[in-house]
Amino acid sequence: MILLAGDGSRADVKHGIAQVEPLLRELTDEVLVDLDQSADLEKLHPALVINFGGDGSLLRAVRRLGARQAPVLGVNFGKFGFLAEYELPELLVRLKDAVDMRLPTRQSLMLKVTLRQGRKTSETIVLNDIVLLRAPDDRMPTVHVSAGSRDVASYYGDGLIVSTPLGSTAYNLSAGGPLLHPNLDALVITPICAHTLSIRPLVLPAQDPILLELEQSDAITATMDGQGTIKLQAGDCVSIERSPVPMTLVAHPTRSYFDTLRLKFDWTKRTARSRPK
Repeated sequence: MILLAGDGSRADVKHGIAQVEPLLRELTDEVLVDLDQSADLEKLHPALVINFGGDGSLLRAVRRLGARQAPVLGVNFGKFGFLAEYELPELLVRLKDAVDMRLPTRQSLMLKVTLRQGRKTSETIVLNDIVLLRAPDDRMPTVHVSAGSRDVASYYGDGLIVSTPLGSTAYNLSAGGPLLHPNLDALVITPICAHTLSIRPLVLPAQDPILLELEQSDAITATMDGQGTIKLQAGDCVSIERSPVPMTLVAHPTRSYFDTLRLKFDWTKRTARSRPK
């Protein structure tokens, strides 16, 4: 079964799905349209999800798949479109290849994040990043970080970001963190306006669980993949480990990762004449 997903309150998204759906039904009888995002994707277990929207919409679709991940093809109706690599005309041309699973895919690690607040525990699947951030009128928090059984550092500032390679192009990049190639098996911890100038972004192997312990602070918020906020207090902690299931993104067949960086970030591209022989 192939799922067409998107925000039904957006006219452009509804129009895009309306163009694709009849063509898709000529290729397969198993098509489901989810415009109100009410379908239980983890139970349906589609063979392919075609998501119409921006990167945030694609992230929501991936999280809704939970532990039953399926390839996700993003059709860009957002501003940036780093994860949603296809424009609508490109999908229409390659629709049969998508149905026949002939398009390239790229797997990216996801994270299982556990919040412990007193006796309360909750788990969330995260694809991009976890952000701890203080409110503008609150005091700077101190967050102690350990990796595996080893202490890393105590971060004192406005907060910090723990990002996957796929999420390194998001808030991590804006906060001065490095870009990580999506094939890297690593995470990056990036402080937000650290009060200690020697504290810098740190890349760690993904196999080591990371523990964030809130030592002293007014309320601080935790945000995962930019979706919703949870208030944390001193004594709360955030445990981060690799999810056993990776996310599978349907990649563009003619663009490499570096092509996407040049296109989205407007990096200089050498012409054929300027390349050394």
